[in-house]
Amino acid sequence: MKNLKFTFFSMFMALFLVTACTNNEPVGEEEQQTEESQSITASLNQLSTLFNDNGNIELSNNPAGNIVLDFCFDFVYPLTLSYNNGSTVTIQDLDNLVDVMLSSTDELYIDGISFPFDVETFNDDTDSIEIETIEDEEEFIDLLEDCDFDEDDDECYEEYDPVCVEVTSPNGETFIVTYPNECYAEWDGFGDDDFLDDCGSDYYVGGFECFSFNFPISVVTEDGEMITINSEEELSTELYDVYVFDFVYPFAVTVYEDEDDDEEDIVIINSAEDFEDVLEDCYDDYYDDDYEECEECEDEPVNPVCVEYTTAAGETIVTAFPNMCFAECEGFAEDDVVDCGNGNNPQTCTLEDIENNLVQCEWYFYTSLVPESEENEAEFTSDGVVVVYLENAPLTGTWELSNNALSNEVTMSFVFTEPLDTIANLDWTVIQCNEEYILLESGNEYLVLEGNCD
Repeated sequence: MKNLKFTFFSMFMALFLVTACTNNEPVGEEEQQTEESQSITASLNQLSTLFNDNGNIELSNNPAGNIVLDFCFDFVYPLTLSYNNGSTVTIQDLDNLVDVMLSSTDELYIDGISFPFDVETFNDDTDSIEIETIEDEEEFIDLLEDCDFDEDDDECYEEYDPVCVEVTSPNGETFIVTYPNECYAEWDGFGDDDFLDDCGSDYYVGGFECFSFNFPISVVTEDGEMITINSEEELSTELYDVYVFDFVYPFAVTVYEDEDDDEEDIVIINSAEDFEDVLEDCYDDYYDDDYEECEECEDEPVNPVCVEYTTAAGETIVTAFPNMCFAECEGFAEDDVVDCGNGNNPQTCTLEDIENNLVQCEWYFYTSLVPESEENEAEFTSDGVVVVYLENAPLTGTWELSNNALSNEVTMSFVFTEPLDTIANLDWTVIQCNEEYILLESGNEYLVLEGNCD
């Protein structure tokens, strides 16, 4: 079987099925030696921010869908905690911990823990989940300081442009985590070198618009535990602290032919390959629809707009789009729009700057002249040669920059044969530019160059 790991950002409302004590008494009292710990109290307070008062996961706070990546660490169970009245409780798993957390009150709460204990943490140097032993309160404090709970990813824009990363579990097995966009991944320590070229092995596409599971279904974890899942609410809950799992086949899904769910088919999934086929169809349909929506923007007149956002590293980025339609298609809103003169003014992006960036970076371009085209890779050389890697074969042409001394405008010209000869027939003016983005305009036509300079 193929090991699978899904993330559930804006996918399902995950309900923790807890059995809180109605009399506010501790669960499963045992007398074991514990020490008073401000860190365990702080940890549970922070953990509670991932859930609402009913124990539902706050999806906006859990972009990775995994407790180690979304919270910072996971306890290795069993774990012995103590209440402020001196009684103790043994926690067997995450569900049990959430149970205790939700049943705590201002009068009765956890304020102690038995040392030593183990936690699972993420090592961003090796992209792996590792087990770390916490010997005392001082080491617990160090752990929380490393978590940087004061930092958050609220600045990540709500655009669904997924990136996938591969992580190694404590058992040595690898699994894939899908983030809604690279901003969230960067907050967890991932970079461009970590992103997988093909994110298709985790075909979550914004809510499973095209199919739903017919419950109950069962999964088997990497530890051999079989879990029966009875609803969508249980699905992300049961898998929140699971790294690798396999479905138990066969199971059924309902496939929807349109957004209104007017047409549906019941499909029996007998293998991982069958499920992959369903996911691929869903994935392809989603991005085909998304591309068609953005394609409509090509009919809009060129009226450049700039949007501003902050990366996980705290860097403020200003990105230009040919018009507001493209910006909205990428997930930005009017509130994100800023003056294009801030950071993207052509007068601050000189001919020499553009020339150096073109030669040193990898570039992709698309143009209103070829509305059906996708982004094509382009390689610029210092001797004025440009190679565009089309679907069938590379096409070699030339490029040249010039500067208008009166207007201080930078212009760009190309020489191409078919099918890019229409580009060569026009003179292009640089409208917006930065290190990784160049917008060229010629009348009502535009040409966009997007670069990667890492």
